[in-house]
Amino acid sequence: MGKKYVVTPGDPDGIGPEVVWKAVRKHARSWKKNPLLCVGARKPFDRLKAKIILADPENLTPPRETKPHIWLLEAPTQCDPKHLLEGYQSGWSIETGASLVQSGEFSALITGPIHKERLNRGGYRFTGHTDFLAALAGNPAPEVTMMLANDTLRVSLVTTHISLADVPRKITQDKILRTGNQTLESLIDWWGIKKPKLAVLALNPHAGEAGLFGNEERDLINPAIAVLRKEWGHRAIITDALPADTFFANHVAAKPKDRVDAVVCMYHDQGLIPVKLIDFPHTINVTLGLPFIRTSVDHGTGFDIAGKGQADSRSFESAVKLAVKLTGKRKT
Repeated sequence: MGKKYVVTPGDPDGIGPEVVWKAVRKHARSWKKNPLLCVGARKPFDRLKAKIILADPENLTPPRETKPHIWLLEAPTQCDPKHLLEGYQSGWSIETGASLVQSGEFSALITGPIHKERLNRGGYRFTGHTDFLAALAGNPAPEVTMMLANDTLRVSLVTTHISLADVPRKITQDKILRTGNQTLESLIDWWGIKKPKLAVLALNPHAGEAGLFGNEERDLINPAIAVLRKEWGHRAIITDALPADTFFANHVAAKPKDRVDAVVCMYHDQGLIPVKLIDFPHTINVTLGLPFIRTSVDHGTGFDIAGKGQADSRSFESAVKLAVKLTGKRKT
């Protein structure tokens, strides 16, 4: 038997449990050598009429069952009355899943979609998976980077879930350096790329047009790039700050061998719109800077289609595939 992986299906009322069950049925035979322990609420899987095998918290040995099934470590069915049960179950699942991976018994964490407001109502005061997992990873929490990836494009974000109006003042040289360093380290250690090529995007139209449209490129971004180049030397190729409006079209049009390996983007939609436009069904969220590998779907809870059998499981399947690939390539 190969490595074991932890799956948190996300909000119990969303499409997460459905995509997990669809994927398990589709890949039961090929995934058998890499068992998935699902950590979450039982109720949504009962609604789906999924075959469930409950896990023993004291002995997490995968069952011998060969037919498709959910190997489930069940979340509590009660919580403090002041909290929303489903939000609490989402948070409990993430907390428990991260603990299992950090114990060394499981190789990676694969997460489903959560609803951030419901997570907070469940008693977990975080804006999403990224800062939640960082808090669980250490004290003090490590600085982490959100990356979205598919076979054509990988984008890393300097800023994430903040108002667009706040982006310029939240961008700092330190954040650009952290994002660039963690991206390059992941390309080498996880993807096995010997000399990665990294593009860095400008914040302003036309890369500021020599200060006509803004000075962030001159004052922050290009100086940070100069530091990165000095630190990495001949081990990586790093571009100047490039205009975002032309970069992605040129990237997609180029031959795969001529493309960069990843792109540092200054804000959320600058990177997530193109990566999802290129291949939404197979795009995966990866958290860089954690002491363990975490991959995730790139879509939301889909409350409007939950329970209707319409959910697309391809992003979750890709998240499992990438987790297996990265744990196989990651350096000790």
